[in-house]
This record gives sequence, C-alpha cells and structure tokens, in this order.
Amino acid sequence: MSNESASEPFNRSFPIRFTHTDPAGFVFFPRYFEMFQAVSEDWFSGPLGVRFADMVMLSRVGQPTAYIECQFIKPCILGERLTLTIYLERFGTSSLDVRFVGSIDGELRLVARSVQVLLSMKSGRPVPFDDTMRKRMAAYMEKFPAPDAPMPSRRK
Repeated sequence: MSNESASEPFNRSFPIRFTHTDPAGFVFFPRYFEMFQAVSEDWFSGPLGVRFADMVMLSRVGQPTAYIECQFIKPCILGERLTLTIYLERFGTSSLDVRFVGSIDGELRLVARSVQVLLSMKSGRPVPFDDTMRKRMAAYMEKFPAPDAPMPSRRK
C-alpha cells in the first residue's frame, strides 16, 4: 500500500514478514534501514519526478546515505504493517536531510533522520540538484513540513 495523495506526505506501508524479524519475532534493526532506502527510492520516483533506476543506471548518479540516526520507540513484530512517512527537513546544493516516521495503526514506533547526498558514480563527487528537482523538493517541504519535534528525547 502507498499514499501518493497530494494531501498527505509520501509514505509506504510494509508488511512485517518473517524475513524482517529475529528469532523473537521483532524486526531486526538493519531491516528498517532497507525500508528507509525503499521509501527514499519511491519518493524520488514519485513526488520528485526522477525515476530512481534511471538516475542510477543511466545517469550514473547515486543517493548514498552520509549520516543516519534512529530512535526505536516500540518494536514492530511479525504480522504488523509498518507505515513509513518521509519528510524533507532541508536540502542544500547536493544533499538533503530527510526524516522517516514509522507507525503502526497511528502508533509511533520509530523516528529516523538521514542525510543523503547526490553523488556521481563516475567521479565520486557530489552532484548538484537540477532546478526542476530543487523546485519539487521546495514545494514538498513547504506543503509537508516535518513534525515539530525532530527526534523524541532519549530515555535516561
């Protein structure tokens, strides 16, 4: 399931499968990072209007993660359906800061922040966003501002 509505921020829903979980039935944390990448790729291909596969395979431009932090608030378990929503917090010449908010039936389960960089696969150097993508990112960020709290506070 997905939400590509113009009235809500972009999201993807993932059924929690056996392959996502550890022996206790909880999602094994690296699987979330794979889901973040999937949401990012679909977001590029959707609201940003850049077919991700063409960007990588034809233009030879990647979108690697330079930094990521995640707070796991409550485990997700086998059989649940996790919805990941993507917010654009800011973008520069060739990098963007995105926030992922994960929930199940409206209950917050995780929040992550990632810095991603547009990178030439030939030179290994950052590539600036083109004007069309910059306009689409600005419009998305204006229409769907990130929730006020950037990350929940750490437990003591």
